[in-house]
Amino acid sequence: MADKSKGPIPTGWAERGARLAGQTGKSAFRFLGTRARSFAAPARAGEFLDGFHQQTAQQLVDMLGEMKGAAMKLGQLASFYEFAAPGDYLSTYKDALTMLQNSAPPMDPEASKQVIKEEFGRPAEEVFATFDDEAIASASIGQVHRATLPTGEEVAVKVQYPGVDQAVRADIKNVGAMTKLAVAIAPNLDPKEVANEVKERVLEELDYRREAENQSTFAELFEGHPFIVVPRVYKDYSKTRVITQEFIKGKPFMSALEWPQDKKDELGEILFRFFYGGLNRFRIFSADPHPGNYLLLPRGKVAFLDYGLVRAVDPGTLKLLIELMEGLINRDKERGRAAMEGLGILNRKTPEIDAIWEHLLHMNAAMLEDRPFTIDQEHVQGIASAGFDPRSPAFQQLRKVGIPGVMVTFNRMSFGVASLTSRLAATANWQAIGRELWSGEPSQTAIGKKEQAWLAQAHPDFVPPLAAS
Repeated sequence: MADKSKGPIPTGWAERGARLAGQTGKSAFRFLGTRARSFAAPARAGEFLDGFHQQTAQQLVDMLGEMKGAAMKLGQLASFYEFAAPGDYLSTYKDALTMLQNSAPPMDPEASKQVIKEEFGRPAEEVFATFDDEAIASASIGQVHRATLPTGEEVAVKVQYPGVDQAVRADIKNVGAMTKLAVAIAPNLDPKEVANEVKERVLEELDYRREAENQSTFAELFEGHPFIVVPRVYKDYSKTRVITQEFIKGKPFMSALEWPQDKKDELGEILFRFFYGGLNRFRIFSADPHPGNYLLLPRGKVAFLDYGLVRAVDPGTLKLLIELMEGLINRDKERGRAAMEGLGILNRKTPEIDAIWEHLLHMNAAMLEDRPFTIDQEHVQGIASAGFDPRSPAFQQLRKVGIPGVMVTFNRMSFGVASLTSRLAATANWQAIGRELWSGEPSQTAIGKKEQAWLAQAHPDFVPPLAAS
């Protein structure tokens, strides 16, 4: 088999711009044609959409995998739709973009060693007691090698690709091409907001010292947690382009698909509690919930590995997010509209929002009733269709709303969690868990009771957001 490791990343503004603009311009143009044909011949709309997405997905994955950097990271935003394909619809995205997230074409191991030498001032063999040449994971900005510290600890060393800094900055100059790519992937997202949010988040990701701080923050917040594990960061072995963390041995997320349903329900609840617990209790959340970012450990624990894409929210934004949810739960459209205006999604000039409101009710159906609800793939497919399918009642209405940067990242997180729990067909009383997080109500589940006991001991001064208002 031929060696698939790639040479230097193209870093020039003109070279990267030509690749990106050429491909994404074609994708955006093809989508307009596909949409027109779908309206003209509704009976064949599914056929037209499948053809468009199959061609676009493979071309984007091939191009972005080689380019890496911000261009690839923007492509990864299509992970909103991971596992969401109904039948063959978007099947190529489901498979190809999962590959793009988890395993970009690896770089030559000597390039990784050169970065380590530049960062530490001495060869990798002197920094680490052992260093495996073969990468165990690779993604948009760096790849991971297994190593051992001089003191004996096994570690995972993430090394940034040489030239990725210049590549990212070249991509950011190509804002026009990037916004076209955003339209090609998710036509109903505001392309400027997507591009700006990606710009800010990816520039943050370039500095692994920031990621190390993010991970250390999460490790401190979740220290001693009964089922959430955050690997320790070794700051003395972390630099701007290198981050070293505790090596975790565990099974991949996909192995859980073979578990009994009660265990899958529990895993879905753990995922929900990690992402929404971080948001509601600590006003910070990891926004990259795809399968490669966690490992399944013995005794029902889960290790969460990657903190490159982390978003903090201010108390006012969190209050508005909860207010919107309570408006939906109580079917109070005016209350929900006021919250959306506060978040910048709507303004007073936004026309009637019936289709949007119905879409939000469907999107949040798991939280609307105080009873067990199974998040299945049909449910998630309905959410995805509003962004991809011109036949969806919400499709045109969603083009009239704003998507502030924080909501781009929040939506990435929330849809990713829904996609994964749907893969598990997880059942829980999600609203009851939400009330735990918002108001501090006693938990109804065994692991929730363990978490509340931990919270009382680890964070005795914590006040739930609604209790604090």
